[in-house]
Amino acid sequence: MDATPRTGETLHRFRLIHCQAEGAPDCYAPRYEVLRADPPQGCSVECFGDYFCLRCERPGTTLLAAVAPLCAEIREDYGVLMNDLGIEGLWDWTADGTDGRGAEIVGQLLLMAAERGPLLGYDVDDLVEFLRTAAGG
Repeated sequence: MDATPRTGETLHRFRLIHCQAEGAPDCYAPRYEVLRADPPQGCSVECFGDYFCLRCERPGTTLLAAVAPLCAEIREDYGVLMNDLGIEGLWDWTADGTDGRGAEIVGQLLLMAAERGPLLGYDVDDLVEFLRTAAGG
C-alpha cells in the first residue's frame, strides 16, 4: 500500500501491538520472523515492553480507516491479528473527534473485542450485530 495520503486522507501515526489475552508475550517469538524481515509499508518493528509492536504511518480519512485495513493486511499476509493500539487509561474519555484520543480509545476497544470475542465463542457477525443493536444502527 502506498503511504501517501490521497485527497481527504491524513497520514496517521500509531502503534499496533500483538498482545494476546491468553499466553505470555514474547517480542522475539519465531511467529514474528516474517513480519520482522518484511514489515508492511509504512511500518517499522519494535518491542513494546515484552510485546511485538509495529510503529506505523498510514493514510486514512480517520484513524480507524487507517488502522482497520492494515490489521486485515497483517492478518491475511502474516497470520497475526494485531489487537492493541497501546492505549492505556481507556476510562479517560474525551470526545475530540475521529482522529484524537477518543478515536484511539474506541480503536483499542474494538481491536480487543475482535480478539477476545472469538475466544468466548462469538464470531464477527455476533460482534457487529451487538454494536448495531446496542447503538441503534
